[in-house]
Parts: sequence; structure tokens; C-alpha cells
Amino acid sequence: MKKILINYYALIIILLFLIYNLILRNLVITGIMYHLFMITLIISNIILLFKLKKEIKCKSIAIIVFFIIWFFSKDIYGVIFGISSMITLISIGFMESNLIKVISIIITIIISIVALPLFYLFILVFALSGGSRDNQIYEDTHYYCNNNTEIYSYSAGAMDSFHYSIGKHYVILDFNDIIYISYNKQRNEVSQKEYSEYLKIHKCKLVGDVNGFK
Repeated sequence: MKKILINYYALIIILLFLIYNLILRNLVITGIMYHLFMITLIISNIILLFKLKKEIKCKSIAIIVFFIIWFFSKDIYGVIFGISSMITLISIGFMESNLIKVISIIITIIISIVALPLFYLFILVFALSGGSRDNQIYEDTHYYCNNNTEIYSYSAGAMDSFHYSIGKHYVILDFNDIIYISYNKQRNEVSQKEYSEYLKIHKCKLVGDVNGFK
């Protein structure tokens, strides 16, 4: 079992990446502990990839998959994890496989022509939003209401109009700025009138008053 885990380590971390960023996309984790954990995870993953480089299989497949899936990360840490994994796998497999050399050249060409400007734009969006897509939400319109409901307005950017949303919000763990875990689902876009009426007839609290780090 241990040998299998080592041999297919690259594919296993891809599976975990997809589960967290796609299947569990509505799971929101923030706070100091999360930041420290993700930084430690990224560094540990790079070290393990180098340490297990001779035993890891399917490197070429993993490189291609990471090149595709990093864009679906739900926060900046996912972006860094995906890209650093891809670069590390290229580094450890470049001299041992002609296929990886070809893949590396193709990826380099694609990045130089198309992906590099998009990458910088993507990173810029994350940086301006504080590292989370949820920060497209306008804080002064973001409320938690009774019956585990969350309402807010948001915009995808300067060229986008205001949107209003009502959905379910479940707090799993809330320990000040140290760790905050919640699960959000059933987000339905509504009109501004529906948003205002919902806010009037339900007991709601501004998110900034509930937890200071949001």
C-alpha cells in the first residue's frame, strides 16, 4: 500500500486538488491557521516531489493535468500549489524522459504566446480581491440572516453590473481570525427589490459585525 501511494503520489495530489477546488468548492476556509497550513503544504509538497522523484510514476500525465486545472483553484493558494507542482514535476522529470521534454517545450510555447498575460491578470485579480473570489462581494451588502441564510451583492469587475444573491450559509467553525470554516450552497440570483425586501423582513447581521476578518 505504501509503495502504491508513493508511486502514484502525483495523481493522488491531483485527485485531492480536484476534490477540494471543485467538489468542495462551496467550502470556505480562512484565517491565520489556514494560511499557515497552505504555505506549509505547498513547501512540503515540493520537498516530497523531489524526495520521491525516482519512485513517482505518471509524471507526464500529472504535468499536463496540473497545467490545465490550476485555473480552477478557488483561492491563490490553489494557484500556487498547482503551478509549483507542475514546475517541480518538470524539473525532476526533464532529464529522465523525452516525453516530459516535449511537454515542457509545448507548455513553454503556450505560456509565451497565450497564457502568460492571462496568468498575470489572474494573479492580479486574486491580489486585488485579497486572495479569494468571494471578495468580489461588497462588504456593506453582505449579511447573515436567520435560518442559515446569506445575502449579498457582488460584481465580477468594473465592466460588470451589480448582482444580488440569496443562499444558504452554514458556519462549521468560527474562532476569531485564527480559523473560520463555512459551507455555502444554493446561491440564487435575485433582483435588487427582492434583496431589499428580504433584508427588511428577516433578522440579519452585517458580516463585518459577525466576524472581523471578513
